[in-house]
This record gives sequence, C-alpha cells and structure tokens, in this order.
Amino acid sequence: MKNWIKTSIAAAIIATSAIGVSAVARGGDCDGMRDGRPGAQQMSPEKMKARMDQRGEVQAAKLELALALTPAQKPAWDDFKAALKARGERMVEQMTARSDAERPTTVLDRMAKMEEMSKLRQAEMAEMRKAVEVFYAQLSDAQKTVFDAEFDRMGGRHGARDHKMGKGKPDGMGAGRN
Repeated sequence: MKNWIKTSIAAAIIATSAIGVSAVARGGDCDGMRDGRPGAQQMSPEKMKARMDQRGEVQAAKLELALALTPAQKPAWDDFKAALKARGERMVEQMTARSDAERPTTVLDRMAKMEEMSKLRQAEMAEMRKAVEVFYAQLSDAQKTVFDAEFDRMGGRHGARDHKMGKGKPDGMGAGRN
C-alpha cells in the first residue's frame, strides 16, 4: 500500500477517535460554574490532565506518522516527544495554580500578573524552541516541510486555514503585514 494511503487511513482513524473522545469529554466532564458565572465551567485538574495527555498523544502520533521517521531518527523523536509531554504537564500545573489563585483586584495587580504570565510563556517558548531545533536538525528537507506545516497546526495556529478562507497570507500573517 502506498505511504500516503497509509497516512490518510491512520489520520482518519486518529481523528475519528479524537472526535469521540472530545464528545464524551464535553458531555458532563465539567464541575459546574466557576465564580458563579454560567458558561465558565472548569474541569477538575485530573480530568484536564487526562484530556490534554490524550490530545498530546493523538497529535504526536499524527506528526510521527506524517514524518515517516527512519530508525536513526527515532531517538531524536523520543527526546522531542518527551519535551512536548513535559511542557504539557507544566501547562496543566500552571493552569491549575492559576485557577486556584484569587483574581487580582486592582488594575496594577492584574497587569503585574499578566506581565508575570508573559515572562513565563517566553521562557516556555525558548525551552520548546531548543527542543525543536535539536529534532529539526535530524530531519530531511522533505520532512522539514511536513514538520513545518504539521507543527504549526499542533500549536493551534490557523494560518493555512485562514489563507484558504481569504483572511491572509499562508504563513498566518494578516494582509498588509510583512
């Protein structure tokens, strides 16, 4: 069977199972209202971690399948995947801590909290970039092209989709930006 057919079949199976998991997760996994506001539901930390772990595993499996890695590339892949998992775990811890903390009451306190979160995101991005650089160096030019497109989707950017919908350039930047 051709490699693209195998990839398509595997992606369809993964996507179908992910849709089923997300449908189940939306149907009652929430603990109710947060701060008395309807629609601001919050999952328990355990359920959130399980859901993020599931999502991460699905995305990693799709990426690994799309890249068609060689046996020589597997150790670099395993290191990269471990970095992704560690980042996901840190994100869950941070979200849990943020949800447990009291909301700052003054504008200055909120701005200080936003600044702190911005610095934390910058540090996370720098650490993730290092892990990507190490793995990326192991890829062929064709694999790099696939990785560029797939990893962009994993991160939640919608540049390719927005371009198809006439909302900007294919790199995700809006019209008029360089």
